This record gives sequence, C-alpha cells and structure tokens, in this order.
Amino acid sequence: MSQQCCPNCGSTDIETDAQRGDAVCIQCGTVLEENAIVNEVTFAQDAGGGSQVVGQYVAATPGVGSSGLGFKESRELAFNNGQRHISQLAAALRLAEHHQEAAQRLFMLAVQHNFIQGRRTQHVIAACLYTVCRKEKTPHLLIDYSDVLQENVYLLGSCFLKFTRLLSLTLPIIDPSLYIHRFASRLEFGDKTHLVSMSALRLVQRMKRDWIQTGRRPSGICGAALLIAARVHGFRRTQREVVRVVRICDVTLRKRLTEFAETPMGALTARQLESADIEAFPAADPPSYTRNRQAEVAQQLALTVTDEQRQRERQLLELRQLKVAQIRTRLAELGEDVTASETEEQQEKLMAELNEDLETLDDEVEGYLITDAEEVQLKKRVWEEMNRDGSKAERVA
Repeated sequence: MSQQCCPNCGSTDIETDAQRGDAVCIQCGTVLEENAIVNEVTFAQDAGGGSQVVGQYVAATPGVGSSGLGFKESRELAFNNGQRHISQLAAALRLAEHHQEAAQRLFMLAVQHNFIQGRRTQHVIAACLYTVCRKEKTPHLLIDYSDVLQENVYLLGSCFLKFTRLLSLTLPIIDPSLYIHRFASRLEFGDKTHLVSMSALRLVQRMKRDWIQTGRRPSGICGAALLIAARVHGFRRTQREVVRVVRICDVTLRKRLTEFAETPMGALTARQLESADIEAFPAADPPSYTRNRQAEVAQQLALTVTDEQRQRERQLLELRQLKVAQIRTRLAELGEDVTASETEEQQEKLMAELNEDLETLDDEVEGYLITDAEEVQLKKRVWEEMNRDGSKAERVA
C-alpha cells in the first residue's frame, strides 16, 4: 500500500482499512479501493479478547451462499428444500438418478435467477423435472406430475413455459410414439399388446405424414391410433375406455378420428390397414386447410341459397306491384263505366271478373313462394356441408 499513488493529487500518503477493505488518500480524501476482495483469511481481536474474521465471505457459486449471512442461509435452505422434493417426486415417477441430478442443477439456476420468488416450490421442481424429461424423451406427461402432486395441470404448464423462457431453452417436440406402449398396456390387450402397439405406431407415423400430429397433444394422437389399431385386431374397445386411459375428452378423440377419415388411408378396411404400405399413399392436406376449404364451400352454398331467395322475393314484389296496378286500372274503368242506368246483373258480372283476377294473382304468388319442403331441403344441404366431420367420425369409430 505504501507504493500506491493517488491519481488525483499524486500523494503517497494512503490509509488502508483491512477490515473494511478500503484505501483512502489522506491529502485529498479520494477513495482508492472499496470492498476489496482478497484470497487470504485474516483475523482480528475484538474488544472482548476474541478473534473474528476480517472482511466478509463471498461464495464461489453465485446465488447460493452469497454475501450476507441471512441471504446465504435463506438461499441454501431453499436449495436444500428443493433437492429433497426433487428426490421425492423423481422416486414417485420412477426417474433415474441422472434425471434427479439434472433437475437439481436446473433448480439451482431457478434459485439464482430468483424464479422461486412468489411461486410454490412444487411448481418449480415439477418444471425442472419435466424439462429434463422432455430433453431425455422419457414417456412422461405433464398430467403425470399433476396426479402425483395433486396440482392443477394448467398451473404446472404455465410455470414450465415461464421457466423455459427464462433460461431460453429449446426443447424437442413431443413424439406420440413414446407413449403408445404405455397406453396399450393399460387397455388390456393380453398377448396381442405388442401387435396392437406396432399397428398403432404405424398409424402414428401415417398421421405425422398427413399433418395430423402437428400442433396437437400427443395423447389425442395416441388415443385415435390405439382405437383404430384395436379394431383392426378384433378388440371392441369403446371410445370411453380409450378416453379414460389416455386422459383426453371424447370430443378430442372424435376430432382425431375425423381427421384420419379425411386422409387416403381413412377409406381402407381393417385388413387393408394392416397390410397397406403407409409410404405408398400420398400425403393429405393439413386438417386445418381442409376444414377451411369445407367452411368456404358451405358459406358459398349458403350465400347461393340466400341469393336465390332474394331473387324470388324481388320477382314476387314486382309481380305484386304489377297486379295491383292492373287491379287499380280495372277498378277505375269500372267506376267510370258503371252508371245508375246499368242493371244489377251487369254489376255482378264485372265484380265476378275482378274476383277472378284476384284469384289468379293468388295462384301466381303461391308459385313464387318457397314451400316448406323446399326450405327443408335447402337447409339440409347447408347443414350437411357444414357438419360433414361428425358423420365421418361416427363411421370411423
């Protein structure tokens, strides 16, 4: 320190305080060093005769054991608590030791980034473990964590997404094939479990080529593939049984079946599905594209029907206006022709002719009006175009 020189005044009269880690120029008061960190451990004697460490301890790992005794203890306590919960959750899900270690490292990052602040520890450890499962491609779903922890699956999903964004993690897309054997074993196919699973795997690969898998939850793809594969091998599994195993709603399952029915392979029989080469069929359009085209056709049909009705109404209005004009002209002529000298018989004859014209007008009007049967047929055509998916789903199931 005696060789230090003040950059402000050039004085070498520097006073140092090892306990605080400060260095101050005596001449001008410039602080040359503040909170200096040294790698030597020194001790000083206090007023009571005891010894204490000079300075403060800074841990090598940031976040865990940082400066400040209370701060250090709270973070170490949170980290140790998280490690214990990770071990318990991993054991319940039958995850390997290296999965636990990877999740503990992620939890340390969560502690360092203060991600645990304001969140339940159960949600954070679930996010860490599920991230490891996604990286390692294990057959675990987020709903499995929800069952073990008895937590809302949507809350776990929200925490998981925020955690991956925080660490800028890029995870692989879930492959439904990972869960086929797991779900097939729960549907009790007996000795044919492997055969049904292999058929379902072929169907999953075909759905992937036909864009059915893209943007969809893997459970729905697995459910549709297993239901079709079960029918191929002679098992009469109901939609309710499949829904209960794969943990989806019946509407989702019917949608996946409908989308498969729209593909070229959807028109094959059970025997043809088993022996067909999935590579030989051309890839179908994405379901969203097909659905939009069908909606456009139905909308165009509805517009066409509306245009026809408007044209008929316009023609009917013109006809009515024409007939009213004719009747008024005839009434005017009768008013001029009828005199007091005409007999009652002539007046009755003129009124009969007028009534005949009115009856003719009513007959023509009825011809231009749409009947109930025609309206039913038009509405039926529109409904069938807009609800083609429902009938096809029933046919596939």
